[in-house]
Parts: sequence; C-alpha cells; structure tokens
Amino acid sequence: MQSNDPVVTKKLSPLNAWAFSFACAIGWAAFVMPATFFLPVGGIPGSVWGFLIGGAVMCVIALNYHYLGNTYPTQGGIYNLVKASLSRKQAYAASWAMGLAHLCCIPLNAKAMGMLVRTILEELFAVHFEVFFFKSDTPMIEAVIVVVALLLFGMLNIRGLKQTAKIQTIGAIILLGGIVIMLAAALFTVRDPARCLTPAYYPGTVPNKAFMTIFIMTPWAFVGFDSLSKVSTEANFSLKKLGSIMIIAVLCGTFAYIANIFTALLGMPEGFSSWPEYLDSLKGLAGVAGYPVALAAKRAMGATGTVIFFAACISATLTGLVGFFASISHLIFQMGKDGALMPSLGKIDPKRGTPVNAIVLVVVIALGLSLLRNAFDFIEELASVATSLGYGYISMAALMNAIKQKKTLYIFTGALGMLVSFAWIFFLFVPVHSLSSAISETAVLCVIAWVFLGITVYVFSNRKKKASILNN
Repeated sequence: MQSNDPVVTKKLSPLNAWAFSFACAIGWAAFVMPATFFLPVGGIPGSVWGFLIGGAVMCVIALNYHYLGNTYPTQGGIYNLVKASLSRKQAYAASWAMGLAHLCCIPLNAKAMGMLVRTILEELFAVHFEVFFFKSDTPMIEAVIVVVALLLFGMLNIRGLKQTAKIQTIGAIILLGGIVIMLAAALFTVRDPARCLTPAYYPGTVPNKAFMTIFIMTPWAFVGFDSLSKVSTEANFSLKKLGSIMIIAVLCGTFAYIANIFTALLGMPEGFSSWPEYLDSLKGLAGVAGYPVALAAKRAMGATGTVIFFAACISATLTGLVGFFASISHLIFQMGKDGALMPSLGKIDPKRGTPVNAIVLVVVIALGLSLLRNAFDFIEELASVATSLGYGYISMAALMNAIKQKKTLYIFTGALGMLVSFAWIFFLFVPVHSLSSAISETAVLCVIAWVFLGITVYVFSNRKKKASILNN
C-alpha cells in the first residue's frame, strides 16, 4: 500500500530557514505604508515604539514556537503542534484562522507584483497601459501578471522545497540589503535632519492612541514569520536553533519597518517645513511619485536608487509568494492527512514528493480572490484577527505543555503570548474610546463567513472520516 507520509529529505539550511521567516513577514506594504498609514497614524515615536514592542511580542511568540517544535520535533506546523498539545478541534480552529491570513496574503502579493511590474515599465521605460480589466481600475497587464505569477509559483512549489528555498534566500538577501542601502544613502545625503523629523506626530494625533494603533496591527505586519514552523521538519540543522533563527528574523523585520520609515522622512526634499506637509503633497499621486521611500532612494542615488527600490520591492513580493505558497500548502496537507480536510489534500505526489493537490487548491483559490478587484482594502484587518488567534493558540499550547513539564520560562512566555494575543483580538473587535483599532463592518462579516465555512467544512470532513472508518 502506498504511504501518504512525506519523505523528509532535510533540505533547509539555517540561512534558508531565516529567509522563510524574515521574507514572509516583510512585503510590499513595508515600502508603501510609511506614508499612507504608519506616519499619519502613529507619527514617529508611535510607529517606532509600536514596532519595537510589537516585535518584542513576536519574539515571545517565536519562543513558544521554538519550545513546541523541540517538544514535538517530528510534528511541525500550527495544526500538528496544537493538536499534540491541546486537541484536534483546537488545532483545526487555530489552523483555520492562520490559514485565512496566509491564504489571503498570496493574492495580495500577486496583485502587488502586478502593480509593481506595471509601475516599473511606466517609470523606467515610459511604457503606459490603458486597457482595463472588466471595466475596473485594474489594468489588463496587472491581471495578466497576477495570473502568470500565481501559476508560475504554484508550479515552482510543486517541484519541491529545495528550489523554493534557493529563491527565498536570494530574495531575502536582496530585500534586506536594499533596505539597508536606501537608509544609508538617505542618512549620508540628508542636509537638515531636524527639519525632516519635525514634528513628532501628525497634527491632532493623540500619542497613546498613535502607539496603540500601530501596536495592535503588528500581528498583520509580521504575518508569515511563523511560516518556518510549517516546513521545519525539513530542516538539516538542530531544532534547538529554531527559536534563535525566528527571533533574528523578527529583529530583521522590525529593523526593516523602522528603517523604511526613516528613509521616507530623511529623503524629504527642500521646500517643505515638516514631514506632514510633505506627505500631504503626495496624496493622489500615482506610481513612484507617491512613495516617499522610492523618492528618497532616487533623490540620494539617482536612477540607481530607483533600481534598488524596485529590486527590494520585487524581492518582497516574490518571497511573499514563495513563502506563503509553501506555508499554506503544508498546512492544508497536514489537515488533509489527518482528515480535517478532504483526504485527497493530504496526499504526497510520489514522483515529486510534494503535496500537489494542496498546492493546486491554493492556486485556484488565489486566482479567484485575485480577480475580485478592490477586495483587499481590509486585508490587514482580517490578517490581524486571524494571526492574533493563531498566535494565541500557539501560546496556549506552549503554556499547557510548560505547566506539565514545569518549565518556568515557557510558562511565562506562553502566558504572556496568550494574554497579548487575546488582548489584540479584543481591541480589534470592540471599539474603544479614542482608539481607532476596531476592524470595519466588512471585515467582521468576512470573519463571520470564514468561521461559518470552517464549521461546515469540519462537520462534513469528520462525517466522511467516520463513515470511512465504519466501512473499513
């Protein structure tokens, strides 16, 4: 009888593992949102402290993953770890939540890549496209790039983790290197840093509210850093290094967000008395003209800066596609193998050694979501809720194991991670006076629909599993 168990060939080096963790957490938004969200909402201190403390909490979550990964070294992934620690139902709930965040990030990265490639063609080669997709605001060239990208990266993941790990590592190095170079160039060329960093906050901003708003959205900002746990069973190094690798990745991610914020500020051109005035002047501008990080790189290094900006952004979207494809397909495979989803999703292709059925399902869903147009205005809200719940479950699992094993450190990290995660969920769902962190009605409806769909799938899958057991 053919076994459905995956053949573990230990393909991931420590550098590959870092790349999976870091590059999934940093996407296109890290280059765009300093001007559209971070600075207008959080100001300079609120954004910096929000990411520093949010990154510290992510390090706590990483320690919980590390502890569980070493407690159950043959498992890997949120489904298996929570199942071994708590129960099958809790594992399904945690995985269904985390699956939402990771699944939505695939079409989001694909659409970002489409927009980015079109912007590159228009900015560097003066090629313009006026053909639109189904009378929407999405140019046809973007829709074509999205479809090609999803099919290409789906096929790449079918070939196996060895190939994706190489791409992920190269992309992660280019991504981090580009961010460092742009910040350094902005620092060396700025003439009046005091003017660029004045004032501390956007006019009318409440400091405590600014910090809390940024801090509460950090689960979305770092979504994907845990992707490593789903492929950790293929690591060729000791799992005792798992925690340190994830923490280094989180620290790199924290640096990346803060670095881009300061790059945007230090690149402010002459003629503006403050950065709020500068950002206000960029509103409504299309393409690179509306991105202060890109403008800062161009101002400091000319055309070379523009190329470095695009290289870093392309790497961010590319590694996001690679990492999330690998992550969500492994998660679906684990759930299918256990009967929590259709058993066919838990099968490994004997020729390629990859979960082909799971990958094909991800491609189909991502293609459908990518062409919905304007469906991702609230993606960060959904991802914040989903990842907060997933991290809460991981922390709860670590806490339960640590209590049994009397591990004081992980009792602390498990309790802290669980409390902060569920506090995030509270502030996301419950409007609090003077705090604009609550998610939109559309996002609430999407969460309710996802929960209802999850319950339906779970009941259906378990009925089929029970029937199969009785027939055998």
